[in-house]
Amino acid sequence: MHQERGDDVTVIDNLSTSHEDLNVQRELIRFNLGVDKDMTIIEKCLERADLVYHMASSVGVKYIDSDPKKTLRNSFDVNNVLLPLFEKYNNRVVFASTSEVYGNTTEAYETDTLCIGSPDTLRWGYACGKLMSEFLLKTYDFPSTIVRLFNVTGNRQLRDHGMVLPTFVDQAKRGENIVVYGDGKQFRSFCDIRDAVQMIDIVSGPNHVNEIYNIGNPNNTVTIAQLAELVIKTLDKDLHVVYKSYDDTFSEDFGEIYKRKPNIDKISKYYLPIYTTQDIIKSMI
Repeated sequence: MHQERGDDVTVIDNLSTSHEDLNVQRELIRFNLGVDKDMTIIEKCLERADLVYHMASSVGVKYIDSDPKKTLRNSFDVNNVLLPLFEKYNNRVVFASTSEVYGNTTEAYETDTLCIGSPDTLRWGYACGKLMSEFLLKTYDFPSTIVRLFNVTGNRQLRDHGMVLPTFVDQAKRGENIVVYGDGKQFRSFCDIRDAVQMIDIVSGPNHVNEIYNIGNPNNTVTIAQLAELVIKTLDKDLHVVYKSYDDTFSEDFGEIYKRKPNIDKISKYYLPIYTTQDIIKSMI
């Protein structure tokens, strides 16, 4: 979207949970904060940046579950380095937080009192880390906006790290029965990446500084079992849903969240999402 307006776009990524897309014309800098100590290249980028999207974080339930210590350290280390630099260069920053900060909730408002689970379940460390990042962000003196993302998905999302919809679509395309963990009654609201990009772009403007926005689509709320059946129907496959225990794949620290649905009254003043769950599935096919 920014390139369509003629903007210069630079992406800084260690590509640990993504692949390089050679069809997209932009500058890609491969940088691993844990390995590369010389910050000169980062500072040069920030010095000339009019807008920064801070999305550097661990992502994916399997990725986080496999190494919770790395997840927590990663978020902590990244922000300790980047936030002082954002302040130094007075960057306009949009920070990607997560819907996990709401815990289990039927309808999440930006003004809700947040409730994170016990530290005995390490999954909550991810939510706690993101929430701590939100607090830390507000202690610095540069213009920022927080976006809390609710199950943003769509074309070209990888299944490698436990993303549910690309996993289901890939299983169905291979002619495999779709695996659902637990009883399948847990529900999520899926937001097409095309809608999410539009919403995030809107709140990147100067009129939205110091605000928090939910980015999601409550109209796409389904149980995971219903999602699996919708994938089978959309692909017109003679397949079945197979239920498995979380213990078959995840650690005892996984701690599934059963309810997650956003309220988007705030962002809907500027944009309403248009893509259905079936639209998302078709784009992935």
